[in-house]
Amino acid sequence: MLPAFLHRYFWDHPVNQINKETHSFFIIERLLELGNDDAIRWVLRSYPQQEITEVVKKSRVLSKKTANFWKNYFRLNKEEINCLQMSSRESESIYWPC
Repeated sequence: MLPAFLHRYFWDHPVNQINKETHSFFIIERLLELGNDDAIRWVLRSYPQQEITEVVKKSRVLSKKTANFWKNYFRLNKEEINCLQMSSRESESIYWPC
């Protein structure tokens, strides 16, 4: 079960059904993107750095701004991070004006 101060970040899910271990990817991803300082501190204390960096690398939900912050924080390479790669929409923009 998640601490009460984190419940507001999971407004769209029944919080009593979110398991810290089973749903770790989802929890880390959501809190890295939306969490305040206390939520981020909780993530950094609650999960190993390797698990957090895997979320940063594999997530397709993190914004580019968030992904860039965590890339710099953990000293990751841009090429390792899925959400920082060019999307198919960006590559087609030469054909479809936005």
